[in-house]
Amino acid sequence: MKIKFLISILALMLCINVVSAQTADDDARLRSRINAAVMKVYDDQLEKEPGDYNTRFARANQLFYNGEFAQSLSDIATVLEQAPDKEKDIRYESYLLRARIYDVQENYKDEIEALRTATTISPKSMSAIDMLAKVSYKVGDMDAAEANFMTILRDDALNYDALYGLAKVEAKRSNFEKAAQYADRAVSLYPAEPQVFINRSDVLCMMQQYEPAAQDLISALSVGNETSKALQALVDMSDNHYTEVMDALSNCIDKAPQVGTFYYVRSSIAMRHNHYAQALYELKLIMANNLYDYHSIYGDAATCQMELTQYDDALVNVNKAITMDPENVDYYVLRARIKTAKGNTDAALNDIEKALSLANGYEPALLTRARIFIDKRADNDALKDVDAIINANPQNNEALLLRGWINKYRLRNTVAAQNDFERMLQGSDDMTSLRGFALHELGRDIDARDWAKKIINDNMLPGGQSYFFASALLSDIGDNEMGDKGAAIDYLRSALANGYGSLYELKVNESPYVNLKLVRRYPEFNTIIEQNSTNFDEKR
Repeated sequence: MKIKFLISILALMLCINVVSAQTADDDARLRSRINAAVMKVYDDQLEKEPGDYNTRFARANQLFYNGEFAQSLSDIATVLEQAPDKEKDIRYESYLLRARIYDVQENYKDEIEALRTATTISPKSMSAIDMLAKVSYKVGDMDAAEANFMTILRDDALNYDALYGLAKVEAKRSNFEKAAQYADRAVSLYPAEPQVFINRSDVLCMMQQYEPAAQDLISALSVGNETSKALQALVDMSDNHYTEVMDALSNCIDKAPQVGTFYYVRSSIAMRHNHYAQALYELKLIMANNLYDYHSIYGDAATCQMELTQYDDALVNVNKAITMDPENVDYYVLRARIKTAKGNTDAALNDIEKALSLANGYEPALLTRARIFIDKRADNDALKDVDAIINANPQNNEALLLRGWINKYRLRNTVAAQNDFERMLQGSDDMTSLRGFALHELGRDIDARDWAKKIINDNMLPGGQSYFFASALLSDIGDNEMGDKGAAIDYLRSALANGYGSLYELKVNESPYVNLKLVRRYPEFNTIIEQNSTNFDEKR
């Protein structure tokens, strides 16, 4: 079982190499050392001169960026006690910093008070007025928000952020025509600025005009170099308005059929929602028309083909991806999965060794190898791999669930298994937590069924993955219990009705944990799959 995440699009669009996990860890350690050295300088200076309010203010800023808000607030309070009234700049900035902390803490009442004090110190400074306008909007005081945004515009008639604020105020008031005028004005003033398109998209979403909103996000991708914010907004919109986002991308493709980015974004969003055939269609268009020749195109195509059980084609494409980017650890894990599906587990293990040589302790590689060992009944070897994952990441519920399964069903260590299942209940209860499966293993089937219903209610996304999880869980519980006969097969129907498109998970995968092995025993299983065969057709 794997949790689907959006493949990085920026690497393709900007041709940026993926940074290895080791490099990220090294950078984090370096930042930590630098931060510790900076804090020591502040601490030493204040120990010598406790009345040095300039240094204390600098330390308060650093504490804020470190996320140490209580200590930062304490330093700000001391600065405001020590700094004389004539030191207006530092007092003003101290109140702004206090307001920023309150904003992060969602303490809007105290934030407004701090900002009002700041404006009395420096009435013409727009920073406090801007923050006051935005917090007023947050608390629902549209009149105050409008007044403050208008103050900013009187000082700077071309301020697109204030225009955006006013557009949101009018949209909140359901004055949609006026809201559109403000948003359109910003775009007309700054047609080469991505942010104005992102802002207008937000306003259009407030007006429930989702396809034009998606079009604005695509425009933001087209006019600027900093694409990550617009891209993330487009991806997030697809979770609730998938059809509108995909239609907007299709419109762009129709107008500019040689712009490969549009195809790739469509394919990545389709993959995010388990629509592998649709994604593969887009990727094949990229390859057929030579719009890109980049390793992630072949890697993504291989992923889709793996999910569609097109193993030979998947191997061809993953091999191309590895040739183009031999340091990409995920490609070796993918190739191991493909080879395992073809029954070549020894070659798959070689790929996992290569992956781990590139990224020691890489969790997806260890999980994949643990599943191979389970298939080979090398249970102690599998246990070593999941132990390594949990030691490094005690919150990895997928590893905890797998270790619990090994202990319970293979090693007959029920106490250890129960400990793992109970540990899984200490974290979140969202879809990726797999909490319902732990509840079932602990004999709490009523709670497990409630979890299945919860994840469906919380994840009404295109792709049907929450229904897939629910089907697997209910089949493990047993459909004849609690009066829910037929629930597992009904959840399968819902998964497919929502576009679930992994033939591998539906028809092949039997690896614990999570699978549809028991659901496949229903006499109507194959009929249901055939009735939804369009989920697996390569088409737009």
